[in-house]
Amino acid sequence: MILDELTLHNFGVYAGRQTIILTPPSKKKPVILFGAFNGCGKTTILDALQLCMFGPIAKCSNRSNMAYLDYLRQCINHNAHPQEASLMLTFRHYVDGKEDTLCLNRSWRKTEKNISETFTVIRNDKLDRGLTENWFEQVDDFIPSKIAHLFLFDGEKIESFADQKTSATLIGAAIHNLLGLDIVDQLEKDLQTLERRKRAEEKNSKVREEIRNAEVELKALRKRYEQLQQELAQIRGQNDRKKINLKLVINDFRKAGGDLYERRIELESKHNEALVKKDTIKNQLVESASGSLPLLMIKPLLSALQDRDNEESETLRARAVLSVVTHRDEELLKLLKQNGVEKKTLTLCRNYLQTDQSLRNKNSQRDVFLKLDNDCKTDINTLLREELNKVREVAEQEIKDMKRIEEQVSHFKLEIASIPSIDTITSLIEERDKIHNEIKSLGSEIDSRKSGLERLKRDIDRKEALVLRILESEAHKQGEYKDIERTIKHSRKVRGTLVKLRQVVIARHVHKIENLVLKSFQHLLRKKSLLSGITIHPNTFELRLYGTDHREIPANRLSAGERQLLAVSMLWGLAKASGRPLPTAIDTPMGRLDTIHRSHLVERYFPDASHQVLLFSTDEEIVGDYLNILKPRIGRSYLLNYNEDSGSTTVQKGYFSDRNVINAS
Repeated sequence: MILDELTLHNFGVYAGRQTIILTPPSKKKPVILFGAFNGCGKTTILDALQLCMFGPIAKCSNRSNMAYLDYLRQCINHNAHPQEASLMLTFRHYVDGKEDTLCLNRSWRKTEKNISETFTVIRNDKLDRGLTENWFEQVDDFIPSKIAHLFLFDGEKIESFADQKTSATLIGAAIHNLLGLDIVDQLEKDLQTLERRKRAEEKNSKVREEIRNAEVELKALRKRYEQLQQELAQIRGQNDRKKINLKLVINDFRKAGGDLYERRIELESKHNEALVKKDTIKNQLVESASGSLPLLMIKPLLSALQDRDNEESETLRARAVLSVVTHRDEELLKLLKQNGVEKKTLTLCRNYLQTDQSLRNKNSQRDVFLKLDNDCKTDINTLLREELNKVREVAEQEIKDMKRIEEQVSHFKLEIASIPSIDTITSLIEERDKIHNEIKSLGSEIDSRKSGLERLKRDIDRKEALVLRILESEAHKQGEYKDIERTIKHSRKVRGTLVKLRQVVIARHVHKIENLVLKSFQHLLRKKSLLSGITIHPNTFELRLYGTDHREIPANRLSAGERQLLAVSMLWGLAKASGRPLPTAIDTPMGRLDTIHRSHLVERYFPDASHQVLLFSTDEEIVGDYLNILKPRIGRSYLLNYNEDSGSTTVQKGYFSDRNVINAS
């Protein structure tokens, strides 16, 4: 399936008629990139695709439990005159190698009393009455509504799918829809209804009255259950909207410096602590300066003094030795003569001794004026070898600490100076607290409705069990109802067979889905050492993750980025398992990801998510390096430009900052 063209006429923020070409120019460029600031109409395009395709059963972003006609009325652009709107979606679909072009036209207008809607399907340029009249029965042949969320999804909401409870619901619903098990479930319910109806046939008046009363109560319980479900959905919708408003208020609060205001006591405390530390380090430096630290400035002079003292010591030793050596030399020469040593040998000895005396005499002639005592020498040696080095290390560390603490003082001083006055943020604080309280109140209402639903579900189960007991008891008493019992017996057997069929079908396909999700996750993360396996329980559909040591890893142990990539992998794996070559549309794909995980999505998911990928990005997502990486795979680009004066959005070719950054065809 390939989406070729979408036309919006007075739909949401899109005033007038605007047509968007969605056909990828080639297989190598499957990405259609939309750029827009928040609130400029990205999600509206996704809603338009859903609404045009699925009509009353479309799961649009802001519909909640609103009635279909009320939703259509809300979707008409407020500047439209007359009050009417329309959507037209053209796409190609291949069946048995044959290509069909279909054009869906959905238009509606506001009448005096209500909304009048028209829907037509044109196949290969001709009106197809059969498809037009039976579209809701035929739409699943093109894109099943129950698995549309696998291909059209909001990137900001998918991280919740990595939660084990949420993922079980998602996986269970997807598996049931992918395998057609919803038909099996419906058949099982129909059989149960048949059994109840058969048991109720031809009962005596007393039993029929008892059954009728029980079923009236059962019907009332079910009606109340549905009402509570609707109330719960409405409250959840209100809660979601309040949370969005809270995010906006918190964002304004932060921009106004609210975070600094709330941290003012902490900042002042840290600033005072830093000042105390600064004074402490300053006192330490002063104390060091009062000791031997200043001697570091004359360390070369101390070294020269030590060298000079060593020379003078050598001179004194030379003087002391010279007198002894002179007498010894005279005695030695006299001894040599007396013993008749040859004249030549005697001359050599005399010359050597004279040279030695001359050298010693020269060394003894140097001046001696220091005459340092031993204590002084020891002090100088200790200073040069140990103390000054230690003092230098301590002083350098203290200076480094002083610079660091001065930077902290300056930082805290700057933050304190940036703290806004209470007058500037009072209204924001009050609004934030008000929304907090409203969300808390709505949360209590949600919990109350949930508890009510649980109680009603138990009451319904008990009442159904009571009806069954009455019917079964009466059926056993009446032998003439053998035919009914035979029908009930075979119905039970069929239901048992359906249970086994469901188990076998799920078990057969769950392993395939496990592998697809794991491979998708490892491909996105390129970190095979993180997970070695993923399992899906065939009954509860609970997702379990296993590390390389084969131990289970809770999903909350993963980082926020890894959880979002896991959620994307689940959707990608389930989409692959569907076996349907359908386009993929992703709104706000990278809002909650850090730099590394954004790169993973851009490089490894967006280009290969499908043969046609619609990406809706803000100015803080697919830009810069991410845009450069994705650019070779981008076939078309559009900028959704919102005009404040007209309160409407127009679709223009190009992208942020440089409209010609990508040559949109």
